[in-house]
Amino acid sequence: MKKIFLALTAISIILSGCSSNKMPKECEESWQHIEKMAKTSGISEEAIKNQKKAFEDEVNKMSKEEATEVCKTQTAILGMVK
Repeated sequence: MKKIFLALTAISIILSGCSSNKMPKECEESWQHIEKMAKTSGISEEAIKNQKKAFEDEVNKMSKEEATEVCKTQTAILGMVK
């Protein structure tokens, strides 16, 4: 399960982003899926906190439109992994 989480985390970092400081709703939903999987997998709160920061940093590098599309796709993929 940890390998799945790490793979999904890598995907989230690669695929995520937007230009505003506030994450789009789609990215917040995507993060909630990732966080839930991480907690289920026994990942430490500190590691989750660090990963959230990395996720947000990547989200903030892209335009809002691009981030919205990427996060929608990511949420769909994460939904299939459940």
